[in-house]
Amino acid sequence: MLTVREALELPVLSSAGVVAGHAGLDNQINWVHVVDMADARYEWNRSGVLLLTAGFGLREAPDRQVALVPKLVEQGFAGMVLATGYYFQETPPIIKEKANDLNFPVMETPPDLLFIDVSEAILERIINRQHHLLQQSTKIFTQLTELALQGATLVDLAGTLAGFLRRSITIEDPNFHVLATARQGSVDEARERSVANGRTTPEVAQHLLDSGIYTRLLEQMEPLRVPPIIELGMTMERFVSPIIVDREIYGYIWIIAGNHPLTSLDELALSHGATVAALILFKEQAVREAEEALRGDFFEQLLSKKVSSNFSEQARRLNYRPNQSHQALMIACTAKSGNQNHTLLRYLALWLAQQSCDHTLLIRRDPHLALLIESEEATYGARLAESLIQDINHPVWQLLIGVGTVSEPDKDNSGSVWRSYQEAEEAVRIGVAMGKKEGVITFNELGLLHWLYHLPPDIRANNEYLKRVQIVAAYDVRRGTRLVNTLDVYLDHAGSLVDAAQTLHIHRNTLLHRLERIENLCSMDLRDPLCRLNLHAAVKGYWLHK
Repeated sequence: MLTVREALELPVLSSAGVVAGHAGLDNQINWVHVVDMADARYEWNRSGVLLLTAGFGLREAPDRQVALVPKLVEQGFAGMVLATGYYFQETPPIIKEKANDLNFPVMETPPDLLFIDVSEAILERIINRQHHLLQQSTKIFTQLTELALQGATLVDLAGTLAGFLRRSITIEDPNFHVLATARQGSVDEARERSVANGRTTPEVAQHLLDSGIYTRLLEQMEPLRVPPIIELGMTMERFVSPIIVDREIYGYIWIIAGNHPLTSLDELALSHGATVAALILFKEQAVREAEEALRGDFFEQLLSKKVSSNFSEQARRLNYRPNQSHQALMIACTAKSGNQNHTLLRYLALWLAQQSCDHTLLIRRDPHLALLIESEEATYGARLAESLIQDINHPVWQLLIGVGTVSEPDKDNSGSVWRSYQEAEEAVRIGVAMGKKEGVITFNELGLLHWLYHLPPDIRANNEYLKRVQIVAAYDVRRGTRLVNTLDVYLDHAGSLVDAAQTLHIHRNTLLHRLERIENLCSMDLRDPLCRLNLHAAVKGYWLHK
């Protein structure tokens, strides 16, 4: 567009002089408007307006002079031009003072300068620039679209876009893994680290999440400007745009300022780039979905044990060996940025290949992922799950992995993984019910929780201890307290006041007061070991079936 500084370079404004608010000369002008009404409200649904006035509505209203500049700044005006020689010989001091305080440019012009000439000159320049911007934008979009039609990759897209704009481009998946990058000009330390690591650093990712950048991208589905964050090595301004496929975010495309400020063309080009990236990812997704359908059909045969005539051929094609012992893992992902399962599926496939985990079967079982691995050792699945979580630990996602027991092959080699799969799925469900968000849960470690999970409703309904827990839960609802959670933590720590208070982040005396309230509600003595045992089981049962 056009800044106030650039407008002052137009011949029509050669006689204008800046009298205040010099720091705001880079404000952008999107429109011009003449106002001289005494009761002007200066309220439009348009930012970047340059106000042209002779000051008629201000000449005998000191209070309006005081309020004028703050009002214009609040409404997003770009600046003000005051024609002197009519109602004011010069700009009132209070307007100058407010303009300097708020970095709002104020210019004076002589009385012989016609506002219509000023309006025509500025609007002509704005329209010409918009037309030129549209031409450039259309050219970029056309060439980028041709890339997609020619079967280009994300790497090709990043390189082409970087060449157009002479700026560095990075394309990431929803979990900050770098999918493609192209460098043009200088970049800052944060970008260097991201490219070197193949992923945005946890510190930068956490800041972007905490600042709401990704929440706004999810809501608005359009490019956002990201200001520098000096303390994290992001010394340059950025634009980021979501890559949207089927109304879900499949990634992000970034452009970094480099040595010159970002422009409207950069924003438009980035939006076009995101559209073309979506076309490329959509094409790749179609191929993956065809492969997933094959794996899904084969997996259903394993679970049902109703194998088709081409079962062996499918197993060979998928590199799966049904005559080997297997172990099932159920992977639940809580993502804070964009779509999760399709990205996690692709990443896990790469990770398994890096770990030399051959003969695996990885599929989507919404809302989770299921993984079958060859395993002869009961602890192998848990160790693999721990390694996976350690390697991909990042603020943007949390993994909770359930691990089933090792299953031996059936005589007809159709597989017997259904039991291990059910165990892994139960482990995740129990973990979620118990408030666990990340980590590894093995079926063999569930113990009492497995029994409680499968208790029928009539058995649970007749348990007196569960009834007492429900009384405490009802009290929590009425009073907004967390006594059930307090009781659970206290019992988890075997009645240790010190450990329970530390876990709950409260003072020991506060814990004692809560326990006293619980005893009164339950009519029970928490010092009684048998009472504590029964209440502990009842609390776990309450969480499992809440």
